[in-house]
Amino acid sequence: MDNIKTLKIDQKNENYYGLKNGRFNIKIKIPYVLCPFGLDKDYNHYVLKFELQKSNSKHQHILEEIKNFEEKIKDYFKVQENEWKSIIHERENGNIFLEPKIKHLRNKLLIDISYEDKQSNYLKTIYDLEKNKNMDVILEIPTLWDFRKDNEENINKIGFCLNVNKIHVY
Repeated sequence: MDNIKTLKIDQKNENYYGLKNGRFNIKIKIPYVLCPFGLDKDYNHYVLKFELQKSNSKHQHILEEIKNFEEKIKDYFKVQENEWKSIIHERENGNIFLEPKIKHLRNKLLIDISYEDKQSNYLKTIYDLEKNKNMDVILEIPTLWDFRKDNEENINKIGFCLNVNKIHVY
């Protein structure tokens, strides 16, 4: 995760806050993660689900940095534990997933994709991404959403928007 020198939080509207590290979005670089499902569509957004390994020390370090950043933001916004929606998802079997969305503009997905084997993959796009591929990824946290309201139990949530910027497929 980026070393955050100056965290800027700007309220964009009633429910959304822009998060910047100085002038730039907060970036998370994660080496060699598994993308078990390929490209998915979830609620009209394209997503890539990444599985992080508990046994990988680099993955553990990144997860700790994300958790620490989440704690700082929870303190800043005075969030109760049941209100926070973490970007880290742990399954019953112990697998840890991150589920970033792919930004889009006018039905075009905004992602930089490259392949280790450029010779045989030079025409492939994100739509050709196969299941169970390992890749290096760069994620970003550009926004925090806050839909907490008084006296409402089920929709009282706050959390980060997580996007994927770049992938390098092995």
